[in-house]
Parts: sequence; C-alpha cells; structure tokens
Amino acid sequence: MPYMLITERMDIEHHLRDPVFRALFEQTHEAVMIAGTDSPGILEANPRALQILGYSLDELRTLAVTDLSPDSQRAFLHDFIRATSGDGSERTLTTRLRSKYGEAVPCELNLRPLALGETGLLLFTFQDISERLQALHDIELRNVAIANVTSGVTIADARQPDLPLIYVNQGFQNVTGYSAREAVGRSCRFLQGNDRDQPPLDELRSALKEARPCVVQLRNYRKDGTLFHNELHISPVHNEEGELTHFVGIQLDVTEQVKARESLQRSEKRSREALAREKELNEIKTRFISMVSHEFRTPMTGIQASAALVRRFGDKLGPEKRVRHLENIEISLQRMNRLLDDVLFFSRAEADKLTVERTDLCLHDYFSRLMESLAPIHPGRDIHFHCTLGKSESFPLDEHLMDHIFQNLISNALKYSPPGSPVSCSVSRKNGDLVFSVRDQGIGIPATDQKRLFDAFHRADNVGARQGTGLGLNIARRATELLGGSITFDSQQDKGSTFFVHLPESPPEPSDQ
Repeated sequence: MPYMLITERMDIEHHLRDPVFRALFEQTHEAVMIAGTDSPGILEANPRALQILGYSLDELRTLAVTDLSPDSQRAFLHDFIRATSGDGSERTLTTRLRSKYGEAVPCELNLRPLALGETGLLLFTFQDISERLQALHDIELRNVAIANVTSGVTIADARQPDLPLIYVNQGFQNVTGYSAREAVGRSCRFLQGNDRDQPPLDELRSALKEARPCVVQLRNYRKDGTLFHNELHISPVHNEEGELTHFVGIQLDVTEQVKARESLQRSEKRSREALAREKELNEIKTRFISMVSHEFRTPMTGIQASAALVRRFGDKLGPEKRVRHLENIEISLQRMNRLLDDVLFFSRAEADKLTVERTDLCLHDYFSRLMESLAPIHPGRDIHFHCTLGKSESFPLDEHLMDHIFQNLISNALKYSPPGSPVSCSVSRKNGDLVFSVRDQGIGIPATDQKRLFDAFHRADNVGARQGTGLGLNIARRATELLGGSITFDSQQDKGSTFFVHLPESPPEPSDQ
C-alpha cells in the first residue's frame, strides 16, 4: 500500500476514534464514503453506504469511486471528481452507482472537499432515490392519466369560499366546451346556468357541507348553451392532520344514456297505453255488439208483432188497424236499414275503403226528401228547415255521405230533445263554404263528454240518454272529412246543442299522396 494512502487512512482512523465523529459517521441516514484527493481509492464508508452498495468495507477499499459507476457514466464521474478536487467547490450529481450485484442504484451524489489535518480528502454523501424516482414517476403517470382521461376531472379548493376550481383536465374541457383558463377560479355551479331548481342539488350541497362522498345526476349546460346530463362523483380530500383541503369531482356525460332511458320509458308508456286502449276497445266493441243486437232486436220485434197480428187476424183488424201495423213494419224496416247502413259505413271506414261519388245536388230538394224520410221514424216531431240559397242551386256533393251526416245529426237532436221541442236545420253560404247547422233545445252535452264526443262507440253519459250504438257522430265526422269539410259543436248542459258542418262549395284539389 502506498505510503500516502497509509498516512491518509491513519489520519481518518484517528478522527473516527473520536466518539462524536464516530457516532455521526455511523448513524447518519445518508450514505458516506471518503476518498483521497491524490488517489481515487475509497478509504472509508459508513454502514448506510455498505447497505446500499452491498459491499463489505474491505471490498470497497479495493475500489475507486469511478469503479462504482456504470461504464457509460464513468468518464463523466471522473471529470466531476477532478473538477471538484481542482477548485475545492461542492457539487451535486444525480447518477447511478453499481452495487456488488450489478444493480444500478439511482443516487443523488454530493461531493465536497474535506481537510483532516494536512490530509486532503473528498467526502461523498449519497442517498438511494429509487423510491423518490418511483414516486415521481407514479405522480407523472397519474397526471398524464388524469389529463387524458375522457371523463371530466376537477379539483376544487375546499378552504376557500365558494369552492373555486383549481384544476380541470382536458376531458372537462371537451365535455363542457370551457377552457381551463375560463373554468379555473370559478365555482362549478356556473355549469348549471339558471337551472338551479334541481332536487339533486340539495343532496350535493349537503354532501359538500358534511365533507362526504356523493354521486348525483345534474342538468348542466355547455359553453354553447346545449344541455348535457352530468353524473357527478364527488370525493373529499383531507391532509395528514385530517383537515379538509379539496374536493375531487369526476364528471361523466350520460346524456345518451338518459335519452335512451327516457326513450325506453316513453316506449313502455306507449305500450301500456296501447294495451289499455286495446283492452278498452275490446270492451267497447263487446258492448257495441250487444248494443247493435239490441238496436236490431227492437224493430225486429215490432215487425214480428205487427206481421203476426196481420197474418192471424187479417180482415178482422179492419182497414185502419191493418194500415197502422203495416206502417209500423215499414218504419221498423227503415230503422233497421239505417242501422245496417251505419254499421257497413263504419266497417268500410275502418278498412279505409270509403270513396266519394259526387253528383250535382240541389240542397232544397235534398232536405225536402230527408225530412219526408225522417217524419215516419219520428212521428209528431217538428223539424224546421231554413235555407238562404237559391232553390235551383246545386253543388257537387255525395248524397250518400250527406245522408250519413244529417240523418245522424238530426236523429240525435230529436233523440236528446224532449217531446214537443222542435229541431232547427239551416243552410247558408259563408266565405266559399256551405255552412249547415242542426240545433236542438235538449239536455246538452256534459263537459266531461265533449272531448270524446266524436269517438267511435262513445255515448254521452246523460241520465236517460244512453241509447243508440254510439257510432252516429263518429260516422258524421268521417263523412264530413271525406267531403273535405269539418264539423264542430256548441253545447251547454240543459240548454241544448248546435252542430255546425262546413263543406267547401267546390271539391277540394286531389292530394298528390
């Protein structure tokens, strides 16, 4: 061993025998190595250095500090040591030192000159910074992940009033349209706009006040004003002393999921309504069949009774009674014919097989014939007719459809009017339309029935008025619409009703569809 190295080691050992120095040297948390300035050999190392590098002290004393450096960094470390020895300054270097087992240990290496008596030495102190680098790597990785996650991530300062945002990631900017510069410093409430009356906000405020996690779904608004549904996950953050410092928010844009759920709910509602309507229609149709049977049975019973009397007693009845029975048979047949005509019309309408056959129709002549046909069916009832049109004027109308309109309207008016109460029918011209009205002074239509009055099978629920098939007004409406017109009414309970039919004087232009 060279004399100078022996001398340096003797000086170091002399100083290490000092109890205070020895305690500091061996118990310090930092790894310490001592080398001479004139020789690169390691003279001394403390237990922490031996632990990090895996060498014994005797093994280290056979090595130079540069021997601990990976080959790629050895020249740089050599220059670093020489520069420090040359100018006597203190230097710090982040490098890697190779352990006995070949592992490159990342270290923060501090080098400074040291004088022990007349001996010039170099003091190396270093720390294993593997955990620090890993922590920094983890933090960087988390930052990259948070910055690039598609969901919105926000951090609010819980120590300031109004919980201002101090961080928003790119996902937040993509979802809301607000840049980080526009969002930071503001409370997240600005995303709600003026839509502050949301029940989930009560839960959110309570969770923030109590510093507890919560999940709420809010209506928020992007920078361009468009609505989006935000599923917001809030978590409180506490420091080591347990003090609330921040709130972290995760924002999920669940607009499409909400739309899909609402669409499914609407579809389910429509399905339930359709099933309920189908059930209702089946019940109504069942009642309709019963009503039609009853309506047919009444005139048929009259026919059978009158025919049986005529057949059984013949000339014994006398001329007047025989005529009266024959008239009853004729009236009953007319009622059955009208009922059958209505049922067939409704069936064709349901099958979309109705057609319009227009001919020139003189309204004076038409209503005269109509009154004559209704008189036997409603004996003793007055029907007043008023027409402001010329007696010879005719219009392109379908007489069969006109029958379905006015036979039903006038028959209804007579049916729901007390005996002796007249029914008025009028025709006039207004703004290119033929305006017909049928007015009675009967029981009127209850407000609860007015919205559904033209529905098929619906009958007004007046006391004593539940008669007929419930098809008359529906048929009248369908026939009016086939002629390009419309039908309305005005009614007050116990004060009568007036139905208005508007038909164009000229046929409407045919549709392209």
